[in-house]
Amino acid sequence: MNGEESKYPFRQYVWALGHGTNKIPIGDRVDGRYQVVGPSIWLDTQPEQPPKAPDPVPNFALPYLKAYAYQLNLPGVYGICHQASGEAVLLLSNVPVNHQGQLMPVIGKVWPEASAFRQLYWLWQMVGLWEPLKSFGAAASLLKKSNIRVEAWRVRLIGLSVNPGDPPLSELGLTWQRYYLPGAKPAVAELLVSVCEMLQADEPDLTAIKAQINEQLLQAAAGAAIEFQIAGATSTGPKKPRNEDACYPSRIELKRTSAADLPLLPRLAIVCDGVGGHAGGEVASQMVVRSLQLQLRSLLTEAMEQEQAIPPRVVIDQIEAAIRVANNLVAQQNDQQGRADRQRMGTTLVMALILPQRIDTPAGPAEVNELYLTHIGDSRAYWITPKHCQLLTVDDDIAGREVSAGHSFYAQALQRSDASALTQALGLREFDQLRPHTQRFLFDSDGVLLLCSDGLSDNHQVEASWANYIGLIVQQIVPLEAAVDAWIELANQKNGHDNVAVVLVNVYLPKEMAEPGAATGDESSTRLGREAMPQLEGGRPAGGVPPQPFAEMTAASRALLYGETEDDDTPLTAEEMAAVETPPAGKRSVGRKLITALLAVAVLGAIGAIGWLLWRTFEPLKSEPPLPEDQPALPDAPEPDASESEGST
Repeated sequence: MNGEESKYPFRQYVWALGHGTNKIPIGDRVDGRYQVVGPSIWLDTQPEQPPKAPDPVPNFALPYLKAYAYQLNLPGVYGICHQASGEAVLLLSNVPVNHQGQLMPVIGKVWPEASAFRQLYWLWQMVGLWEPLKSFGAAASLLKKSNIRVEAWRVRLIGLSVNPGDPPLSELGLTWQRYYLPGAKPAVAELLVSVCEMLQADEPDLTAIKAQINEQLLQAAAGAAIEFQIAGATSTGPKKPRNEDACYPSRIELKRTSAADLPLLPRLAIVCDGVGGHAGGEVASQMVVRSLQLQLRSLLTEAMEQEQAIPPRVVIDQIEAAIRVANNLVAQQNDQQGRADRQRMGTTLVMALILPQRIDTPAGPAEVNELYLTHIGDSRAYWITPKHCQLLTVDDDIAGREVSAGHSFYAQALQRSDASALTQALGLREFDQLRPHTQRFLFDSDGVLLLCSDGLSDNHQVEASWANYIGLIVQQIVPLEAAVDAWIELANQKNGHDNVAVVLVNVYLPKEMAEPGAATGDESSTRLGREAMPQLEGGRPAGGVPPQPFAEMTAASRALLYGETEDDDTPLTAEEMAAVETPPAGKRSVGRKLITALLAVAVLGAIGAIGWLLWRTFEPLKSEPPLPEDQPALPDAPEPDASESEGST
């Protein structure tokens, strides 16, 4: 960003939906705020200022609001703005755009070169999105291949489509058959033939389809043992009198580790941030960590002894049963001590369990490591590689609840005085009233799993600073314990208003298991950390290297680079756009005022020219002596260059 732009810790790119947004010249600014960096990709130059939001919320924005809980894969609403013509533009956030403002690759382009594992992982995510998207009328979003992008292992959608409103599963089967069966790896192609037939059955069984994809996915994930390292610590911070954060493993835990704890290390990571009066938060967080540590030890032991893989649903049920016990322990103590309302103690939770599963393969028994991630509250988990920093959790707070309910845009919800207040935490109520969020992931590249309390994640500190730390970790330049200390020091210096808890899990894949990066723009095909990585500052190259200047692209170039057609790809109809109020005349953009002024000047100039011609017509010829015969005529004025005239309005 240049000097006039915000010093926000990272670049905020948005996707613009509206008529003609993909044809606005690169470098232009819209509404005096959004700089065009690519077709429909705009950079917010004032991200610290809330974007405009309509009141009431228009119906066409509701699917994006209801998708708030699915930020891992789906975009959300950022705000609205208006073009110089007054036409409304819907701005989407959390879109598949990289740090340089470029769209991530469309799945169809990278599909043929991807490994069987990654193809299956993408299918698994898409079929898992069908029911959530269907619940808010946007399942059609999965039927358009240009809408689906990939960020390494992760499937991401540019926008949500509600047309057709309720497509049958058979349409998904036809889409997969048409777009993904060609180019699929042999094992994946065989699966796709079977799955597409099941999808196009009279009464398709989505549960059975998921199970079949999962079985093949585990086969593709099986291989040599993955290496894990883990470290964690907490800090009271510079302003708090006591430490209500807790984690596992902590340095104290590691010192008193017994033989019974060994199966947990390094496969269990927990961060808790306590809440409640009279030191209750400290008690609650420690109680939950200890309870889960003891309970999940038996689940790990059981998984290691099983001859067959435990289905994901069964694993999730067992994890949530352990959380139920921990929750009820805290709730019962609240009741016994007569704690009520704000005096009740509780705690947030983010927990990672790496479960080893044994499966049969054609080559014999093999191990697969599944990551189960559970969270309640606003403690977070990030998956970080030298290329990406991916937030895996969504906070349980008032602002998020307002968005998910369709009441307001996130920018509006953040203006509430209670926006960051928790909507749920362990121990405050009976478990039946809680909604734990549990997800299953698989590893296909080296990286670092970061679990932390809001003492670190507040004010975008992780998003702003991850690039300064990840290279040191994956290259093993610093021990993992020292990296934990560095994160805590950052939190105390940059935030400092709260306790801090950090747990890092370093993941190393054998070289033969790592996903080649050449096909997907992901990590190097060699194991991460074996090549020197450039040091970064806030996601940008060290030394303040400015971004490359934006260049205008032809329609053909746009199609080649972004995989799009020249058609304006927008789901907003004229009626929907009319639902967003056009700004009053006094508040319209500077660009529109300038255009109006230029038109007025042009009209006055035309009137003057006509008057001058009329005067010349009736003026006596003797008033203008003719040129001598040997005097050459004056040359015509050169025509303006077409490219200049296009971009200079």
